[in-house]
This record gives sequence, structure tokens and C-alpha cells, in this order.
Amino acid sequence: MTIDKKTVEHLAKLSRLRFSDNELVSFTKSLDDIFQYANSLQKVNTDGISPSAHAIPLQNVFKEDEVITYKDIDKLLDNCADVENHCFKVPRILTN
Repeated sequence: MTIDKKTVEHLAKLSRLRFSDNELVSFTKSLDDIFQYANSLQKVNTDGISPSAHAIPLQNVFKEDEVITYKDIDKLLDNCADVENHCFKVPRILTN
């Protein structure tokens, strides 16, 4: 597939973008280069290679939750604009 100026103009119209003639020429060349490179990847022999989503195996690293008692709660709550029952009080964000 080749990208021509008409295709870029159509994409610009769909995206509600305006380009000068110089920009259209530049974007047409850039997009065509990208598509040509993507097409060249189709020629790579991938027989015997299993599909993967990542180049290296991933695994989650979990950390146990640990409750820590804060010793100077009053000093911490002094920084809050509104406190109720030794807790931060914040505005409601959900309504019924």
C-alpha cells in the first residue's frame, strides 16, 4: 500500500486538520515511509516463532500489605483543611 497526497488530505479532513502544501508533502512522505517499513516486516520469516505480546517475560511483583501505626496523628491532621473523628474529611464526589 502506498500513501499518496489524496489519502493524507482525506485523513486530514476526517481529523479536522488543515495542512499547508509543504506540510502535506512532508506528511505524505513520512506516512508512506512508515507504511513501506511496515510492509517490509511482512517479508520476515517467522516460522517456528510463537506469538508474544512482550519481548521479555513479565511477572507482577507483589508486596504484602503492612499496617503501620503513625505515632503523631495530630501533627499529620494539622495539615488538613477539615478533620472529623481523627480522619481527613473531603468533599463528596458521588451523589445519589
